[in-house]
Amino acid sequence: MAAMTHLPSLNPRAIAQLGEEIYKQKYQAEYEAKHLGKFVAINVRSQDATIGETPDEALENARANDPQALFHLIRVGFPSAFQASYSQDDGKAGSDWIFG
Repeated sequence: MAAMTHLPSLNPRAIAQLGEEIYKQKYQAEYEAKHLGKFVAINVRSQDATIGETPDEALENARANDPQALFHLIRVGFPSAFQASYSQDDGKAGSDWIFG
């Protein structure tokens, strides 16, 4: 895939799909061997990747390099950057969301 200097307006799903494709083709093998559990911001325009210990660090460093870019955030070695769970108790207190 060639580096893209101009992309049409993309919706969040298209940005995520493109970011996942770039990650798998260019970075996945190396990053899962060296950076497991860290976060990577994929610039879908330039195809650059920026690693951080936290999501904020990865995105802040990526924005410093290209403030106008579109980014897809990945947690290296995990199916998604964040995990969420939902449970419902006996109905007295409502529902609980658990984010990890």
